[in-house]
Amino acid sequence: MHRFTSTTRWAIAMTLAAAAAVGGVRWWQQRLPRDAGAPTDRFPLPPLSKSPFLNTGPEASYVGINACKGCHHDEHRSYLLTAHSRSLSDLDPNAEPPDGGFQHKPSARSYRVYREGQQLRHEELLRDRDGREILRLDLPIRYLIGSGRFTRSYLVEIDGFLVESPITWYASRQAWDISPGYDFPGHMSFERPIMTACIVCHAGHVEPQGNAVHRFTIHEAAIGCERCHGPGSVHVDFRRAGNSPAGKLLAGDDDRTIVNPGKLSRSDLESLCADCHLNGLVTTFVRGRRETDYRPGMPLSDYRIDYRVDTEGEKMTVVGHVEQLRQSACYQKSTDLSCLTCHDPHAAARPKDPVAFHRQKCLSCHSIEACRLAPAQRLKKDATDNCIACHMPRGDTDIPHVAFTHHRIGRHAPAKPGNPPGATKLVPISDISHLGDVDRKRNLGLAYLLTLDARSLSPAQNDMLRTRARTLLEEVEKAIPHDGDTLAAQAIISLRDQRHQQAVAYAERALRAEHLRAEARADALLVIANGSVLDRDYQRAIDAAGELTKLRLYSEDWRLLGMCYLEEKQTAKAEAALRRALTIRPSSPDIHRGLAILHERLGNRRLAKEHADKAQWLIANGQQ
Repeated sequence: MHRFTSTTRWAIAMTLAAAAAVGGVRWWQQRLPRDAGAPTDRFPLPPLSKSPFLNTGPEASYVGINACKGCHHDEHRSYLLTAHSRSLSDLDPNAEPPDGGFQHKPSARSYRVYREGQQLRHEELLRDRDGREILRLDLPIRYLIGSGRFTRSYLVEIDGFLVESPITWYASRQAWDISPGYDFPGHMSFERPIMTACIVCHAGHVEPQGNAVHRFTIHEAAIGCERCHGPGSVHVDFRRAGNSPAGKLLAGDDDRTIVNPGKLSRSDLESLCADCHLNGLVTTFVRGRRETDYRPGMPLSDYRIDYRVDTEGEKMTVVGHVEQLRQSACYQKSTDLSCLTCHDPHAAARPKDPVAFHRQKCLSCHSIEACRLAPAQRLKKDATDNCIACHMPRGDTDIPHVAFTHHRIGRHAPAKPGNPPGATKLVPISDISHLGDVDRKRNLGLAYLLTLDARSLSPAQNDMLRTRARTLLEEVEKAIPHDGDTLAAQAIISLRDQRHQQAVAYAERALRAEHLRAEARADALLVIANGSVLDRDYQRAIDAAGELTKLRLYSEDWRLLGMCYLEEKQTAKAEAALRRALTIRPSSPDIHRGLAILHERLGNRRLAKEHADKAQWLIANGQQ
């Protein structure tokens, strides 16, 4: 019996042990404030900027595109020409590419796309050399994501949770292939969660369901009018009431009930675009703000802070267009060059000659004589004499098989390699001078912690970043002891420092604190579950892990729950939890080992050996 207990505890704590590194912090009982959960007025939430528009506040509500198109017929027709109108949609099997499949060599898995009735289904299959089936997942597709101009990616809904399919259609090659971010042996299969930060940039209006991490109510699928103009309730009510009282709602010829991007300052207009087209190495959210809080017409830095490493190579990030544009001499020397200079969201039609269209944009400021290349050289380089070919070249992105236009306007030398992972000084991409010193330190500390998972780092570099994060957040905690995200982050740091009792104390405080984001709540619960296992308090771990399974669909949460039930000798519940884990991630050796332990205890040696053999095969073949 003792052999099974120690093996089980090892299996539960394996993830923790792999992530943890020895570090020094003061003993937690000497430094945690007694009344840490009590709110204080010393540091109220950072205020929001003022706006002349009346629909930027929380009292304005979304009305949907149908309420807009009733009056704005022409604008709606032009909107339908944009990629935004096809950013997310319910899947129509009749409109999808033909059935097909492919073999993914790094993972040795085969993939199939096929139709069954009115469903499009994606299948993943892994066999050993003898043809024995190791795993099979076969799931219906719920949503199409992306306009299809470059790729068609797909979302699966499992128990209400949204996850990504590992299968993508690449328009440039007219072929099915592995999805971006999956091209390695032990990828996440159908377990990669669609987080709030992902879905808000593809959906028009979406709300998380309670504290769930990746379960949403999608009110409007595609990006619609209100993503650029803000919630429409104030505007609709005003117009339906006959524009009265006009004195409060009209300023000259401007209707203040709805954001008009053409009337915004360049910085606020950039914020509107940057909400989705700017993404640094890591992103943190201003205290008290969530991913869905941003309103058009407001500075994005009122809501979130994006960070980059202080110097980087030129490799382009697909969502880095705004940052690239800001690096352009054209932008820096102009007062009005913006995204709208070249991108008209309400163009009557697509340009018949895109090269001529964009070339004319350049020549509106630059003379043709200013080009340093002689006409013959230019034509030899590009027969259309296309300015963009040299000054905004298409290049490799961080999405395989896809090349996008580089948005730094200028002369481009061959791309230099980026900094090695050790170059980890983070700087904010946008101006954050409006935030106080404590809030700047808070967001930087959170950013350093996120960087641990965003880059491949050596143990020494991990220690350095964790120390930076810990130092900053400890200072923040003294000033703002009730900030939930800060406390959850300190719980993670303490767990990685192998201070699990301190970690659990921080996590419990986080769950009692104000303004705890969904992801931070899940982190706190996981810390409590892992810490409780190390204290052999399995019932406490069961409570935390059980709550986790309601917030997200992670196989590891179900495995942890199952192993804790096993320690409590609740074998029926243990088997149910472990089998649920296996349906989510059948390629996990840890889940198979857990089932092997369970069936050994139940006296079913055949099933115990079957799962033990699968676990061994998966490890030997790089499937963990």
